[in-house]
Amino acid sequence: MIDIKNILNETGAILYGHFLLRSGNHSDTYVECAKTLQYTWYTREIGSEIALRLQRFAPDCIVSSTPNGMIIGYEVARNIDIPFIYLERDEKERPSFDHCLDPTMFKNLVIVEDLIADETVIHDVILALKGYGAEIIGIASIVRIGQIERAERVDGLQVLSLLNIPARIFDPHECQMCMEGMKLFNYKEPCGE
Repeated sequence: MIDIKNILNETGAILYGHFLLRSGNHSDTYVECAKTLQYTWYTREIGSEIALRLQRFAPDCIVSSTPNGMIIGYEVARNIDIPFIYLERDEKERPSFDHCLDPTMFKNLVIVEDLIADETVIHDVILALKGYGAEIIGIASIVRIGQIERAERVDGLQVLSLLNIPARIFDPHECQMCMEGMKLFNYKEPCGE
């Protein structure tokens, strides 16, 4: 078993401050998995660990939707030796298959992402897959931040994360950090600079 928290800390991936999440919510913690995934040896180790934990689900395909999710999702699929497919964002920023990949060919899809910060992005992926009639059996991630007591399920699907990190996540209109005037970092910008 790998020490994922040590790897994330060693690569400077765990960040504290005031962050805009992909969902539009704000958080006091963010994990920039790209800082870790740039090292192929860590990606290989992490992918192997997630693949090992997913064996009991017997997935027949891995699906991801974010750029970092695609990196780790591909590595997990490679370790299990099953197909890998991915969703892209359409012009309205909704996840969809705008290419020739077809999720309906598979019966045991597992969503693999680098980070689950709140359930909004994962929920959108689940809805997109269900819109195609795809069968999803679980969700896995490198790390999950937020309300850890809810960490085991999203939309009724079991979530397996290598690391759970407690964090405060706010609606942007009720964000205490905004009220205090803290600088907001966008998830698309280099964090902490």
